[in-house]
Amino acid sequence: MDKNSRIRFEMLKTALAVTLALGLVFVIILLVSREPQAAIRSFLGGPLSSLRRFGNVIEAMTPLMFTGLSVTMLYRAGLFNLSMEGGFFIACVAATASAVTLNLPAGLNLLVALAAGALAGGVSSLIPGALKVKCHANELVTSLMLNYVLLYLGLYVIVNILHDPAMSSNYSYAFPSNMLFPRLIPGTRINAGVFVALGCAALVYVLLDRTSFGYKVTMIGHNSRLAEAAGINVGRTIILSQLIGGMLAGLGGAVEMFGMYKRFQYQGLPGYGWDGVLIAIVAQFKPQFVPLSAFFLAYLRIGADIMARETDVPSEIVAVIQAVVIVLISAEAILKGYQRRLVVRQARKEEALNG
Repeated sequence: MDKNSRIRFEMLKTALAVTLALGLVFVIILLVSREPQAAIRSFLGGPLSSLRRFGNVIEAMTPLMFTGLSVTMLYRAGLFNLSMEGGFFIACVAATASAVTLNLPAGLNLLVALAAGALAGGVSSLIPGALKVKCHANELVTSLMLNYVLLYLGLYVIVNILHDPAMSSNYSYAFPSNMLFPRLIPGTRINAGVFVALGCAALVYVLLDRTSFGYKVTMIGHNSRLAEAAGINVGRTIILSQLIGGMLAGLGGAVEMFGMYKRFQYQGLPGYGWDGVLIAIVAQFKPQFVPLSAFFLAYLRIGADIMARETDVPSEIVAVIQAVVIVLISAEAILKGYQRRLVVRQARKEEALNG
């Protein structure tokens, strides 16, 4: 199967998985709700019923794009590095520390804080990658454990160093007003961070699909021994890919801080890193599809929240959709017969062309 046919097949498989998941949700709604039509109408049409609600979708979509891109970069090298959750969180802490402690000129302080967040996220993902390359440690285990190290390290910094005594919860001092991203649409919290996320998606697409570095990363992910035999420095390429992937998650944390909040106020891991795994899976680990995947999940969540407020169906219905989509996309048997027919059709076409 050539590249174009393979992409079409994966897109069809994803669309089928999403359709089946939504169908299952509609069946559940019909079974449990006393007003199923109103519930489905709120679920599907609620996010479009007002500018503020649609703004909520874009707001929720922005951090998901960063972590989806992070997972895409981390996984392209064949490593199951799950440090993007802790990386996102510690990047928020690092960006907060930069914002409230450094007295820099307007504009420069925001850039420095974004860089601090990206660097913190990059280091967090670099650690499991380096341990894998240098010590052959299981990156799945080390990254999962590292997430909790980063959580409690970040909370320690917030509680003992950056905590605002005027606040009853573990909130930091307020950010200077010139640290905040400008709001783009009145009545919503849509901010310039969405353009940073879209720009990162374009850059990651070029990096992974249009450069020699991206080819090396993909080749290592498919077969590291073959890549090494071809003269690729596998260890260095893996470490660099993990650093870049972590920096994407870290930049997302910093953008979220200065786009949506006026001070650090997380009490635990926000969950965006775990969501990034779902985003990357639905996007088939292709950066150009990450924004669409993030929009899809954000739309579902806002729709489910509206449905829960207006009807008798709980918002946890989104968890059902997520689980079914992941199972169906990862199931190798889905559309296997169609895939086989595509291969046979292409083989016959090439045979006819070659006489």
